[in-house]
Amino acid sequence: MFSSRARLTKRTGKNPTGRYDFLKLLVTEYTTTSSKDAQEQVLANLANFAYDPVNYGYMRQLKVIDIFLNALSQSNPKLVRFGIGGLCNLCLDGINKLYILRNQGVELISSLLSSEDEDVLLGVITTLMFLITPESVNEITSPRIIKRMLELSDPSYEHRRVKNVATLFLNDFCETSAIEKVKTENQSLTCNIESNIMKLIQFFAGFLKNHSVRTTKIRSFADTTMNNLREGDQVSVLKIITNDDILKFAELTGDHNPIHTESARNIAHGALLNGLVSGLIGTKLPGAGTIVIEQNITFPKPCYAGDTVEVIVKITSNRIRRRS
Repeated sequence: MFSSRARLTKRTGKNPTGRYDFLKLLVTEYTTTSSKDAQEQVLANLANFAYDPVNYGYMRQLKVIDIFLNALSQSNPKLVRFGIGGLCNLCLDGINKLYILRNQGVELISSLLSSEDEDVLLGVITTLMFLITPESVNEITSPRIIKRMLELSDPSYEHRRVKNVATLFLNDFCETSAIEKVKTENQSLTCNIESNIMKLIQFFAGFLKNHSVRTTKIRSFADTTMNNLREGDQVSVLKIITNDDILKFAELTGDHNPIHTESARNIAHGALLNGLVSGLIGTKLPGAGTIVIEQNITFPKPCYAGDTVEVIVKITSNRIRRRS
């Protein structure tokens, strides 16, 4: 691997090596090596060479910008970091900037706004600012990107440097009206989520009205507490799963997988069936106030529209933890 001019000279002999030849050898090493460490070292070197405008012509000839862009979608986080670093270093050049913009650069770069790596986020936001032109400004200040910048600039966000740069992006490059519109849409989305949660609660409440309940022990669970639960206490629900149940659940959750909505016999959502269990636990046994903190769920076979399912909740042990 070529990590320095001295190493290159040692490998290639005493003949002088020009910038173009040196960069070409780096590119060849990067594209042919099977060594992870070698790729990381070479890409880091290419990113460093991207600081110097003297190298830009050579880098364009050798398709180094493509190498940086391709690195953004790699699974190796170091390659991603060096890739965005290289783009950030050379994108102020007019020709380089135009090349990046014409080769899906904004899409590739902005996709990294979901990264948790502080250095990557700093490089991404800075590069996006450098890439803004009268032609690219609408794409770079799109509602999707503004939404993420609002999240990154929130006072509670952990990385101070990222927070500051995201705030700069919003203040210097985004229209106030566009920011306010995104904020309003976020508030509306939050309200819709809360509304859908209430609909799900109402859905399952109605779902449990039309079932038969069988108890193997005749006891009232209306005022059940953890102190009077007994091993073997059991309650069960028999429910016919209708096609209407499945379609309503799909509408509420947004899960429109064709197996649930477009089959000759639609298959019930696993979460719908689990809702029956939750409803039984919360209303029958143990009853009101019960909180489920852990579940292991297995669905041995599909449940189709028209099938009758039986859900059984049984107390197998009663362990009471008391605080001292």
